[in-house]
Amino acid sequence: MKKNLLILFCFANIVVMGQDYSFSQFDLNLMYSNPAFAGYDNHNRILFHRKNQWTGINEKFNSNIIELNLSHDLRRQGLGHGRVTWAGGIYIIEDHENSVIKKYQIGIIPWSFHYQLPKNFFLSLALQNVISHNTLDWDNLIFSDEIDAFGETGNETSASPPYYLKYTNWFDPSFGLIITKHSQYNKNTNQTSFIGLSVHHLNSAIESFYNNQTETSKQPVKYAIHAEHLGEIPDFLSKNFKTWKIFFRHESQTKNMMQKDEFGLSTSLSNKLQIELGAIYRLGRHSQNKETRLMSESIIPIIRIRLKASQRIGVEMGYSYDFNISKLENTNTIATNEININFYFIKGRKSICPGIGKW
Repeated sequence: MKKNLLILFCFANIVVMGQDYSFSQFDLNLMYSNPAFAGYDNHNRILFHRKNQWTGINEKFNSNIIELNLSHDLRRQGLGHGRVTWAGGIYIIEDHENSVIKKYQIGIIPWSFHYQLPKNFFLSLALQNVISHNTLDWDNLIFSDEIDAFGETGNETSASPPYYLKYTNWFDPSFGLIITKHSQYNKNTNQTSFIGLSVHHLNSAIESFYNNQTETSKQPVKYAIHAEHLGEIPDFLSKNFKTWKIFFRHESQTKNMMQKDEFGLSTSLSNKLQIELGAIYRLGRHSQNKETRLMSESIIPIIRIRLKASQRIGVEMGYSYDFNISKLENTNTIATNEININFYFIKGRKSICPGIGKW
């Protein structure tokens, strides 16, 4: 059986600050990134998303996510002059770095509300609870006393420690809000802008395979700010391109010296398939001794295709490739691939919602 040495680094450090799952295509309106995206486009939706990170390294990082999104129009007046939409959702994430550590996460969004405010403004609010279950296979680790000058000896002299080899967090709440400004209901323009905020790990749940309850074992609170602007390209400028989009995301965790900024730009072609082409630039920030160092991490080309599979079903397929420009170098990591497919179950009647939702 193949064993893993890389995991020993987790036990060699006194304090290790873990990071949450990170997906390159952060503009997919993932409920994982902001619970307020549940029901954002007022369609029922199913998302399948897979990330295969650093294929050039033996210890691959693989993450899979499934999202189920349900939306219902309450048919009554909101805070302004429009309707209120209720939505809920659930997602499941499976993550494994190798055969030693496996992680499972279930996010439950019992409600999210979308209020139509005056002048084509929308306010989206949501709460979420996350259940995490992680396992560690101690027998699949390699220790220093099992290695000599000729390699692995196979003599397992390290007994299992008196620690919990798995842990489960049942209560890990998150909160999200999004403010959206529409212009698509005006006859002279078709633009949409939004800004969102999400706060995760409000309970600071314990995340440790050791049987300890110290502050260093608690998940740090994570903050994320994201924004997006979608605009049309006039025909007199180009008849081959239909829309352009610029988007941004900043993410940071308390007690964690690492921060992340991502900037994206894309455009959609004027065709029936609605092909979207673009790229994302990821920048990391590392703070140490009151000094901040910027680190360019990746340039990420993306391509997406949207089409109508039937009168009531829309399909969106996407792919991205992370080209590593950090000191790891792309020749070592080779590739990080993300592929996804979205199924939208389009409502029969025309509905006003924060998302575009046009097919």
